[in-house]
Amino acid sequence: MPVPRPAPTTVPLHRVRFYDRTPSPITALAFPPLPLPAPVNPSQAKGKQKDEGVSDDSILFSNGGEKGEFGPLVVARENGEVELWEYERDYDQAYGYGNWVLQKVLPPTLTHPSISLIALVIRNVEDFHNKAYSVPRIEDVRLFTSASDSNDIVERCLFTGRILMTYPIPSPPLWTMSVSPTQSLLCLATTSPSLHFLTITATSLEIPPPHLLRSETLPNKTRTVSLAWGPPSLEEVTEGEYEWRDTYLVTGNSDSSFRKWEIPAPNDGSKSGGVGRVTIKGRSVLDKVKKNGKGKGTIVWGVGVLPNHTIITSDSLGSVTFWDGASMAQRQSFRAHKADAMCMVIGPDARSIYTSGPDQRIVQFTPSGPSTWALTSTRRVHSHDVRALAMFPPYLPLATSHPLSPPPINPLFCPVIASGGWDMHLALTPAATPESYTEKLRNPLGKAKGLSRLLFDEAYPRKMGFLNGGRGNGVVAFGVGARLVLGKKERGVGIWRIMEGENGWEKVLEMDFKLRTNITAAAISDNGGWLAVSDLYETKLFRLEEDDDGKIRPQRVRSFLDTLISSPQLSHLSIPSRGCGASSLIFTADCNRLVAGLVSSGEVLVLELPSEARRDVEVVKCFQRKDGLVDGRVVKHLKGMNGDSAPNGTPKVNGKANGGSNGHAMDVDSEEEAEEPATSTKTPAWVTSLAASDDGQWLALGDLAGRVVIINLDTLQQHATLPTFPSAPVSLSFTPCHPSLVLIVHPTSVTFYHLDTRRLLTPSYQVEVLNTQIRAHHTPVESATFEPDRRSVRCARLVVWAHDWLITARLDLEQISRSVYTSKRPEDPRQKRARQAREQKNELVSSSTSPSISIGESSPSTSTSTTTSSSMKDPEFVKVWNEKFRSVIGVGWLGQEELVVVERPIADFSVDLPAVFVHGRFGRS
Repeated sequence: MPVPRPAPTTVPLHRVRFYDRTPSPITALAFPPLPLPAPVNPSQAKGKQKDEGVSDDSILFSNGGEKGEFGPLVVARENGEVELWEYERDYDQAYGYGNWVLQKVLPPTLTHPSISLIALVIRNVEDFHNKAYSVPRIEDVRLFTSASDSNDIVERCLFTGRILMTYPIPSPPLWTMSVSPTQSLLCLATTSPSLHFLTITATSLEIPPPHLLRSETLPNKTRTVSLAWGPPSLEEVTEGEYEWRDTYLVTGNSDSSFRKWEIPAPNDGSKSGGVGRVTIKGRSVLDKVKKNGKGKGTIVWGVGVLPNHTIITSDSLGSVTFWDGASMAQRQSFRAHKADAMCMVIGPDARSIYTSGPDQRIVQFTPSGPSTWALTSTRRVHSHDVRALAMFPPYLPLATSHPLSPPPINPLFCPVIASGGWDMHLALTPAATPESYTEKLRNPLGKAKGLSRLLFDEAYPRKMGFLNGGRGNGVVAFGVGARLVLGKKERGVGIWRIMEGENGWEKVLEMDFKLRTNITAAAISDNGGWLAVSDLYETKLFRLEEDDDGKIRPQRVRSFLDTLISSPQLSHLSIPSRGCGASSLIFTADCNRLVAGLVSSGEVLVLELPSEARRDVEVVKCFQRKDGLVDGRVVKHLKGMNGDSAPNGTPKVNGKANGGSNGHAMDVDSEEEAEEPATSTKTPAWVTSLAASDDGQWLALGDLAGRVVIINLDTLQQHATLPTFPSAPVSLSFTPCHPSLVLIVHPTSVTFYHLDTRRLLTPSYQVEVLNTQIRAHHTPVESATFEPDRRSVRCARLVVWAHDWLITARLDLEQISRSVYTSKRPEDPRQKRARQAREQKNELVSSSTSPSISIGESSPSTSTSTTTSSSMKDPEFVKVWNEKFRSVIGVGWLGQEELVVVERPIADFSVDLPAVFVHGRFGRS
């Protein structure tokens, strides 16, 4: 048996900054709105609350471990991309701290390439009241978008990203839009002098009811730039039946004023044929700036209405003003900003107001008396203009005196404010007010250890990456053997070659594609011979050939689409109509196969690549996702098992419902057992993680539903279905030199899965220490990668990273895999013999030298044949870099154990941005 070569004690590091894609600014942010209470008799509802003992300490959302206790966040960027962020708890911590994690990126289309406005609507309010949770999830909301250069309002599918519906804007462009509290009306403000209303139906937007067809007109050249709805009223329609009705709205205009509009009742006819009209009931004028003896119009950029009908405005003078809702008289005014107060958001309990704008400051207002307010805090969170604010929990515009007014939020988690703008970063900041601060209040973005400030002026803001990291959203890929780096752009790719030693780099290929949307996935083979790119509708395959000058010439495989359409195995996919777009692509290590996760169906294709240029691609297998989902968990019925199905669809074992360990669904792991999907609502989930083993035998895939499946590529059969995780894995990878282990990376931890025994492994001491270091960071993990071509199982190098930190670790894979044998499950004799053979083999190589996982420094460590962990001999087996790397967008390996860190510092493209209004200085906010 050959003696394995010793690994070097240092790792060559390439810090790459040639990736030249510029991120896009954030134009809009939104959390899903909260629904109004069910319309019932107010007196009966109040008595029921009293009988049931509902107190003011009731919470608006549960803390029972549900995934939907915190709502999703929708982020729109100027280039038309829509990012979906969901709150992921750290379920291994007692207090359940977590963070918002990027789930997917919906690319823009050619017909609608930009976004400036978004609106979220609850899909069916009546059905939502029957849900077990009170905060809407992604499947409960609809997304409407528009732009200043668009003639349409577009509804986007939040699962596939495709356009579901377009509605022409009357008198475009659109200045602003807002959804009514009843979730039934959409108000539009365009260049037309009148307001326009649309009825939100189950599937589309339609013309409004007759009483909203007309509205009073504004003076010429006056534009409406902001909208806010007043608290609705509960009215009795028939005897014993009630419904919510929108009463009024407030508009901020460009003529130094704001207006209050009354919404007529449906049966309120007028003299003009029984058709009502939206009328102006009040108007107030703001201050003007005098220039050259003339008054310059003040623009009311933001308006809001509190439960007591107080109106708030923010304008182009930087003023935030509070007005009496009845008399329209000014109560208070604050010169809060040095420039325009562009955006405003109201706190969840209407006891706080936040405004921001080009001066980069977020200003907090809190009540100082029964009807007075005070400016309590000012923070500079961003380095450029702030264009959008959002708050969770969102504000519900319902009068505090109303009998059905929900109780205040329990002081359990403090609110969080999301902000974004021209510096591209999404910032999340705890926003507790001094009056709401209690010892029981917890920070949903905090950590179990260390000081975690809750007050807005003291809290630590979490700045997320601006180039779409994590869960299959990475923008770079690596051709390890060919020393190539693939950079994904909006509608093109760039390929660079990194020379050996210190010879620098060169750009070998730049490609732009004719696509219907932006690129969703791109992959390059290890040998640099194949390139695959995809958008929402089509996947394209290219053969890469290198010429004498070192440049790469691509040749498209034009028969690729025809091969997929004509394949009998793919006839059920309806590729001609639904397309073959992929959310994730990967080449196997031998570069002979391409694996694609389809967007439209969530199914996985395995394709054999031709060895000769004249041959076509061959469809090897299409793996259909037959796993049923019940309440977000994979549940299967097994034939031949004793016992029937539990009432909730979970299989029974020995008469008891089996929910799996740690609340997960039961692990069904035998490929010989017949399976039938449980009854559930089938929703296509994006395949975000694909990983193939070095020997080409195994394939691991994970999707946004939290499902992880292991497939045997030799037999083309599903090998195992892992227990359903509370959240989707960030990435998957097979460990080098130990193909029986799969690394599963979560936003706050890593875990291992054993293929032979089909069991999740108990964390070893090394893994526990690594997870402790990961949880100490405020930003979630974006990915992880093992060093390839490693010969020693006792010293496998692992790199875990986020956009602002990087951790390296040496792991003893043999010790990690050994924890599986402590399970009570009987070991198969064949697996036992195979394990004993591996142990004997490892004993022969145990005397080899194990290197340190340092970068640029040497700290060797020698492993022995005993079972003692290498971490006991070298306590520095985990190293953390918190300050050295910034704006990391990708980490990988090239050639013989050379680490590549791809960075995109903001200083590289900040010179191309518009000039900032305020330059930060030391000692000044």
